[in-house]
Amino acid sequence: MPLLIVAAIAIAFLAIAFALVNNQPVIINLLIAQVSGSLALVLLSTLAIGVLIGLLVITPALIKRGWRVSRAKKQTTELEEQLSGRDRDLTSQTRNTDRLRQSHENLLLALKLTDPGTGLINAEVLPQTLSALIQQMKLQPGNPQFNAIGLLIVDAKRQLPIGAVETTARQNAQLDQAIAAVIRQSVTLDTWLYCDSRDENGAQFMCVLTGMDKTGLKQYGETLQSSLTEEPLTLADGSVVAVDAKVGGAIADKNHPTNREQIIIDKAYQALAEAGKHSINPIKGSSPVKIVQVTDT
Repeated sequence: MPLLIVAAIAIAFLAIAFALVNNQPVIINLLIAQVSGSLALVLLSTLAIGVLIGLLVITPALIKRGWRVSRAKKQTTELEEQLSGRDRDLTSQTRNTDRLRQSHENLLLALKLTDPGTGLINAEVLPQTLSALIQQMKLQPGNPQFNAIGLLIVDAKRQLPIGAVETTARQNAQLDQAIAAVIRQSVTLDTWLYCDSRDENGAQFMCVLTGMDKTGLKQYGETLQSSLTEEPLTLADGSVVAVDAKVGGAIADKNHPTNREQIIIDKAYQALAEAGKHSINPIKGSSPVKIVQVTDT
């Protein structure tokens, strides 16, 4: 604003100086009349009329632009309000999901069905889950959710360091907890997670999914493997550990059905063993994910 005032004063002084210098009288012949006055007044009047005409010409465009800007601001405000509302809804849904998950975990803990180290469901009840899903596949042949049953087994171990390095049982338990936490964050809500921590060399993790084809199950396994091997894991004591991860799985669908849950488990372990044999770069844990179909024959 001060700059505009200074500019206006400067223009006024220039106009006064121009009028004092060019004060000769002149006669202007219009179409229907004659107008007399000083040369400076005529020139300044002509300039003012030109500016006024220019303003009248651009005023509609300015008004239209103002309407557009106002409408855009209004739409932006509405979109921001909608986005804020969706963020609040998402936050609320996330809290509800966390509470539901925690309630579910508390129930499993009360029933003594969870692994004490990782908090995941104990692998001993895995056959019961698969048996129930096989029955659902038979009872709901047209339900896409039960078109297929997939089982993934994740075998994640500490990368072999150069030289002899001893680890304590507590460090191994913390590593299992860190692996379980990463798997929890990487799976969808409709995935059943199990843990078998009976092996002294480290726990194995199982994921049960439904309604997914062989290609989708393989991509799911690759996502789990990447989440475990892309970056080292931070344990509860602050130490950082890099892991190798092998993933094998089996899938039973309407074209490759089975009546026995143990076949799915055996085939998944077979695929896990084959994935370990075809390791491309064992240093980075890049064993290919192996998925097989299962049948009773």
